[in-house]
Amino acid sequence: MGRSELVSQQPLGVAEASAVAALGDGAFLVVSDEDGLFRCKLGAPPTHLAVSDKLTDLEGLCFIAERSEALALTEHDASVWRFPLVDGELAPGHRLGSLPEIGTGHNSGWEGIAYAAAGVLADTDLLVAVHQERPRRIGLFDAKTLAERAILRLPKDARKRLDDLNDVTVDPKTHHLLVLSGKAGCIAELRLVGLELELVQLYPIETAKRDVPEGITFDPAGRLWIVTDGQGMLREIRLDKTSAAPT
Repeated sequence: MGRSELVSQQPLGVAEASAVAALGDGAFLVVSDEDGLFRCKLGAPPTHLAVSDKLTDLEGLCFIAERSEALALTEHDASVWRFPLVDGELAPGHRLGSLPEIGTGHNSGWEGIAYAAAGVLADTDLLVAVHQERPRRIGLFDAKTLAERAILRLPKDARKRLDDLNDVTVDPKTHHLLVLSGKAGCIAELRLVGLELELVQLYPIETAKRDVPEGITFDPAGRLWIVTDGQGMLREIRLDKTSAAPT
């Protein structure tokens, strides 16, 4: 088991935060599953973005800097929406399509998304998504068309330690996937080898019944951030990757 360190934290003013995407310069996009999208700035009150007024079941979010656009995922039907960033503000979005139905629950089961540019995980741009219904899975999709590339199961040693999969991000240095399980209070670092996932390390993180880590992202400076559903905290986390193999 690795170690994690809480570097800083502050309230967002968005109580039911379920996903986060860093824009840079201390600015973040944050999803509330009840109230849509917010723009948050460190040390400032949140701003509700009217472009998401009709989307009240958002659960996933990522920002694609090279295309200046945000992608948001709805929980109920796994629709993916594209919002261009124009002059620093999100413009009205449109629906790209939806991720495949692979579960039998009351909603789609897809919870969080991340972007991997061409050359990171494959030779094309990919959208990475986590599915929380057992057996827990990670999907790889074409980032522009949402065409399915692979649906991968978690490695056995990760399945034993993780609970719900809340979100995923891609480490800009190692290109490993960091998968967040808020209820388990854990981040799993996974690497893609061919079409299989291997567990690199597990990192415990602070969690509470009324303040569950739900969203995870890297900012352009390579810092790792988590948002929580409950108190709506934004936390900077540092992972100690000097530990030995996972236990």
